[in-house]
Amino acid sequence: MQTTVLMLHSSLSSGRQWQGLKLALKADYQVLNPDLLGYGSNTASYPRPMQLADEASQLWPLLEGHPAASVILIGHSFGGAVALHMARTRPELFKAVLLFEPVAFHLFKTTEPALYQQVQQLSQQMLNVSSKDAAALFIDYWQGEGYFHHLPDVMQQKLTTQVGKVAADFEALSGEPATFTDYATAIHCPVLLLSGEQSQLSAQRLATMLAGVLPCVEFQTVKTGHMGPVTDAELVNAVLLEFIQRLMVTKPSHY
Repeated sequence: MQTTVLMLHSSLSSGRQWQGLKLALKADYQVLNPDLLGYGSNTASYPRPMQLADEASQLWPLLEGHPAASVILIGHSFGGAVALHMARTRPELFKAVLLFEPVAFHLFKTTEPALYQQVQQLSQQMLNVSSKDAAALFIDYWQGEGYFHHLPDVMQQKLTTQVGKVAADFEALSGEPATFTDYATAIHCPVLLLSGEQSQLSAQRLATMLAGVLPCVEFQTVKTGHMGPVTDAELVNAVLLEFIQRLMVTKPSHY
């Protein structure tokens, strides 16, 4: 039975962010790195307000007919939150879940209200400015002040064109009807949870809180920021590949 690897990208990105990892895995696995709604070449419509289930609805057909424990699920940022939703919804399908700072901000509503408000404020600010300024706000929040304006013009234009989807992503991230207990109860496969040492507190805090409740989790920090899978792909991919290799050889004893 061939194992499938499904890789989900962050907001304002595309499936191409995983191209290096795909090349490293494709000889031994069926590798899927789709564009999420509104990104890359995916122009399919989505409802407003959007839910993570709406994002997942276009992904489930990719896994149709797959037997239990035959899929390794990888997700980064918004894609990590979608991955958590999918793993909670159909836990029997997944052999392992690998996450780089899943931004499941709904978990902050009652546990970290100040951080939840910070994220909501960013979302509201983006709605009240031009598309280019909204893209700058979003990129600079994750990468540091002024990062957007140092990007090549063609990259700025691409991000500006697709930034409208980010508002829908925030809706889905905020409105997901799940708690830490829901994830911990449903997800019992091995989980690798990564966090960037230079990332925003909101993303770091979510990662450590999830690591504290998931029953079969391995937590690691990586010397990068929240966008590490893009800006430091070789570093992050090496950690992901090492975990997958260990997973396929033998289950670590603490699982």
